[in-house]
Amino acid sequence: MARKLELHCHEVTVRFLERAVVPPYEGSMIRGAFGRAFKDSCCPFPHDGGSGCPLRERCPYGYVFETSPPEGARDFAGNKELPRPYVFEPPEDTKMEYAPGERMRFGFTVVGRAADYMPYFIFAFSKMGEDGVGRLKARYELERVVTENPLAGRREEVFDGGVVKNRRLPVSWEDAEDAVRGLDGERLRLEFLTPTFVKFRGEVSPEAPSFQALVQALSLRIPMLSAVHCGEVWREDFKAMVERAGEVETIADETTWVSFRRYSSFKKKVEPLEGVVGAVEYVGPIEEYLPLLSLGQLTHVGKRAVFGLGHYSIVDRHGEPLIK
Repeated sequence: MARKLELHCHEVTVRFLERAVVPPYEGSMIRGAFGRAFKDSCCPFPHDGGSGCPLRERCPYGYVFETSPPEGARDFAGNKELPRPYVFEPPEDTKMEYAPGERMRFGFTVVGRAADYMPYFIFAFSKMGEDGVGRLKARYELERVVTENPLAGRREEVFDGGVVKNRRLPVSWEDAEDAVRGLDGERLRLEFLTPTFVKFRGEVSPEAPSFQALVQALSLRIPMLSAVHCGEVWREDFKAMVERAGEVETIADETTWVSFRRYSSFKKKVEPLEGVVGAVEYVGPIEEYLPLLSLGQLTHVGKRAVFGLGHYSIVDRHGEPLIK
């Protein structure tokens, strides 16, 4: 099935010039510093009054951080909170401190037309290093940015420390379909890598989300990303799809609930970053959902996905992650 949805995944590498002390969940630090640097880089208007940028989507910051639905997707979007066109993935190895000369790598995925702003994003990453990050405002040097299609196993350099290159390796729905060929259509194991907070029927369970809850969250998030940022409204019967997902059962739950706190300088308050981490196994008629679940590894699922929450991996029958 051909779709217009495109995800552009990147790996960002920085080298610290000074000792850095970072919070327990680095995704909050990266997202917060990025927001400040990106705004300072491309928008001169104040944003603390709640009215947003007067240029709206003609402003890169207005589009990325204050997303409004395009004309063709307004009925589809309704009053729902619109997903932003980016997702951070924190470093795989959680550290509280970096020494001068140590490198930090994190993921940055953008959706659809947001890829047009990659030069702005790279400039913002560089400015973050000049301004400093973490408790000590440690400076770093932006060393490298690589674009990758993790479902197809391809990578190309976008920034080498000096020059920005126009390279794109978009992840498509077809890539997601290809990636899950050969997976068991009746049994699925997932590993929640960052706290995953999924609400279902108005409630949040301290246990792993049910398969039905997971499918509902993904069937809201991914089609909305497509409609708002890729210009294509999906017309499937998602309600029926979610109902069918209720036939799938949880047979193993090895998750635990974790909670972090972050201070929002924009909202001037402390906010929770929480959810389940660990493995869960489902059994039942799963096959039709596998491409959606495959893409969800990159879009993340649930609350605060832009901070890197809701990151999970599909684990194959040999115990290996689908995305290496």
